[in-house]
Amino acid sequence: APFTLNSITVVDPNIKVPTTHQWSFSIQQEIAPRTVLEVNYIGRRAYHLYGAYNANQTNIYGNGFLDAFRQVQAGGQSPLINQLYGPDTRRAAAETGSDMLRRLFPADLRNNAVGTIAQDAARRQQGTNSLSQAAGLGPFFMLSYPQYAGAMNVIDSNDFSTYHALEIQVERRFSNGFAGQISYTLSKSLDTRSFDPAFTTVGTGSGQSASSTPFDLSNRKLNYAISDFDRTHVVQSYVSYELPFGKGKRFGAGSSGAVQRVIGGWNLAGFTTLMGGRPFTVYSGFNTVSNIVQSPANCNGCTRQDGGVFDGPGGFIWYFDQQTTGKFSTPAAGQLGNTGRNFFRGPGSVNFDLSLQKRTAITDRIGFELRADATNLTNTPTFGFPTAVVSSTIFGRIRDTVSSQSRKIQLGAKFIF
Repeated sequence: APFTLNSITVVDPNIKVPTTHQWSFSIQQEIAPRTVLEVNYIGRRAYHLYGAYNANQTNIYGNGFLDAFRQVQAGGQSPLINQLYGPDTRRAAAETGSDMLRRLFPADLRNNAVGTIAQDAARRQQGTNSLSQAAGLGPFFMLSYPQYAGAMNVIDSNDFSTYHALEIQVERRFSNGFAGQISYTLSKSLDTRSFDPAFTTVGTGSGQSASSTPFDLSNRKLNYAISDFDRTHVVQSYVSYELPFGKGKRFGAGSSGAVQRVIGGWNLAGFTTLMGGRPFTVYSGFNTVSNIVQSPANCNGCTRQDGGVFDGPGGFIWYFDQQTTGKFSTPAAGQLGNTGRNFFRGPGSVNFDLSLQKRTAITDRIGFELRADATNLTNTPTFGFPTAVVSSTIFGRIRDTVSSQSRKIQLGAKFIF
């Protein structure tokens, strides 16, 4: 059929095998007895990564549609719009196409949503033909593949990524009942896509995964930015300590057997993870360029450090205050916002786990273990992303969304034989 609203998923005939290169450099030095300092650099580059896009992104630049949109938006008459919407059955007898557009799409015109109106024109059907063909502009005026106006999803291998990291680690090997490690990672991961839609779907709208879908098919590098999963700073540590009581220890070594069973065999272990927040995209709420993905917002004077968790209106948790939200605006028609993909950072996370363990030997072959394990000992929440669509009435609000678990303490006992 020359025109349908069907969708199809196809594979790029030039698809290639994903390729990755990794390199590293490491230095180790003993800085004290049984204590080692390790410094690593890790680099990685990958290309021909699998991804997907909708090849039926509406054409607004090469056919004059964007300029025509601006004419109608300003209150004028566009000959192109009048011709395109001439055969549209929604048009009243005395109306021009420009007048009809202002009547049917006042909000989209007001909010620079040229992509939304372009999609309406591209998917509008008159009889068995597309609107553009019925208007004498040809079947390919708005879409490259009008046979699949619903979506022409293409699996390809044109995405790429880079990663650089500095890792510093100090490790104390087990000695005198003590072992521990602390490590710090400073890293940066960049890519054109973090969400892998291969053989499933193409991210659309204003979901965080949608920023992995090309904003503009003619310039795929517009999506090259910090990866969705990037954590600039990460600190991890653990410590294990056998308490110095009982047989073979500093205190109570000469105690009776009954006392030995009570005071000996205690072990304390702790684990700590501190991580910076993951990046996220703030969307304008409108399709100012693409009919597939909403455009990132403009922000006047914003920095990547803007935002922070605080108690705000309604008793909810918020991330952007009123002063910051006032800096955001909708890009002009045909333009993407100046914040781009993954400009802002979400809340970081802090987690402490603790384990207390008591081992008792009953006989040479039978033992008893009693332990208490606490996860998220301080009950510190890791909050999720805020509502990141500027047009939303709750823009900047997290509410009570968390990605962490509440504090849990588990008691356990077991026989070992």
